[in-house]
Formats: sequence, C-alpha cells, structure tokens
Amino acid sequence: MIARNRSQNIRIPWASPAILAVAAILCLASCGSKGSVNEVELNLRKQVAGELRDNKLFRAAIDEYKEILALPGLAQAQQANINYLIARIYYEDLKDYENAAAYYMRARVYDPEGSFMMEASRNLVASLQKIGHLVDAKRELATATDIDEQPGSPDDVPVARIDGQPVWRSEVERQIQSLPPETQKQFLTQEAKINFAHQYVGIELLYRAAVRENYPSDPEIMRKKEQFVRSLVVDKYIVDQVMPEIKLDTLDVRNFYLANKSSRYNEAPYDSVKARVFMDYQQEKAAVAYTEYINRLAKAERVEFLDQNW
Repeated sequence: MIARNRSQNIRIPWASPAILAVAAILCLASCGSKGSVNEVELNLRKQVAGELRDNKLFRAAIDEYKEILALPGLAQAQQANINYLIARIYYEDLKDYENAAAYYMRARVYDPEGSFMMEASRNLVASLQKIGHLVDAKRELATATDIDEQPGSPDDVPVARIDGQPVWRSEVERQIQSLPPETQKQFLTQEAKINFAHQYVGIELLYRAAVRENYPSDPEIMRKKEQFVRSLVVDKYIVDQVMPEIKLDTLDVRNFYLANKSSRYNEAPYDSVKARVFMDYQQEKAAVAYTEYINRLAKAERVEFLDQNW
C-alpha cells in the first residue's frame, strides 16, 4: 500500500501502528459515533449557513439549515436551535411572518426551556399579529408575559386591566413616587392620579408593542443602554471609592474664602456666603481627589497618551 502526501509528494511504503492509530482517531471524528450527530459536520454546516445569511443569501441559508435538520442523530435541543435560526431569517430578513411563526413554534416544542425562548416568544407574538391571527397572538402573549400579577399589599386594588391582567394601584403610586418632589405635588388629588394611571397604561401599551417588534435589540438602543449603564457604574464607583478620600476642614474652608473673597464673592461677609463657600470648596476638593485617583489608576495601568497621532 502506498500513501501519497500531496503537498510534498512523499511516498510512505507502509502504514505504521502510529499512523493507523491516527487514522482511527480521524475516522471517529469524521464519522461520529453511532446514534449521535457528527459534531464536526454539524458545526461546519452551521458555519456555512451563517455565512450565507451574512452575505444576504437568505434562501440558501434556510436550505442549508433544513439539510442540517435532516442529519441523523440530531438531539432535540439541537433541532430547536436550528428551527430558531431558520425562524430568525424568515422574521428578520425575509419578513415572511407565517413561516417565522411556524419555525418559532417548532423551536419551542423541541426545547421549551431554550435560552432563545424569550426572543422566540416575543417574535412569535409579533408574527401572529402581522399575519392577522390576533386571537392567537393574544393567547401567546398571555402565556409568555413576564408581568407580576401579585398585589403590593393585602388592601391593594387594580386600577386598570390590560388584556385581563391587572395594573395595581401600588404600581402606579410607585411610578408617581419616582418623580421629583415638586412634580409629585401635581398628583395628590384623585382626579390627577386617575389621569396619571391612564397615561401610565398608554406608555405600557406602547412599550409592549415595541418589545414585540424587538426594539430592545435595536443597535441604537443597545448603544445608548450601554452608555447609560456605563455612566451609572462610573458614578457609583466615584461615590464609593473617590468621595471618601475627600477630607473637609473648617479652617480650610475659611482660608478658601479668604483666598477667593474678591474674585468669587465680591468682598461679601463670610457669614452671608458661607453655604456657597462650602459648596465651592467641596467641589474643588472633589476635583482634586478625582484627578489624583485617575492619575493613580493611569500609573497602575501604564497609560500612555499618543497625542502626536491626532
């Protein structure tokens, strides 16, 4: 037996035990074990389907996924995932909502606890609405809803219902209490609270409609969400780590006033501007502490500014 290495054209006159062992391993990898799917082929074909979709060859991608579904030994979770991927193409790319709904349903049957189920349920509802199956959409929405239907307290009562689901008075009151104190004063009367509840339900309806249309995954919204969370995290870190380093001293506040009596306070008596002086002093100390903390972090992480590249 003669084996030929095509790249270097080397003749191997016999098959050594080591070569036979390697061949056996490769056979196991390529052929797969009996009763289970060939993972190598599965991953390769999924990659092909993904690239077809990325290149806007949507029908070809669906055909590739359907051929994957025909592979022997495909586990239920794997079948669910492939059906979900097909549904996404129909829903997002082809706007074929009837087929999208069908494949989302298949995915749910094969794996009701799949990681994709929240998105799949949302898109299933939207697909049913778009093809005019409103009763079915309402049923699916009621099944998939994440809303807490429990009252806030024993004496709590619903002030509205959305498709049979209660909107509790405590929920609306929490929304009012989250407003600035001056704004809250506008909602002290019963009539004002009723008007607020109507507005709140309107916003909730808009939000649900947007969620069904997958707006939370919109790239612009995701970007703004990331920026908002980033800002919250940084602000919290400054409060917890930087602000405790600020040491306020009464004598220093007085000296700060004297140093800025003319430039900032127009020679006003200290007692008449004491609160303002304290705020200015605190702000300046905070700025110094912030800068020093940043400099320590920059030194620890060996920051180098390349200003010449601007």
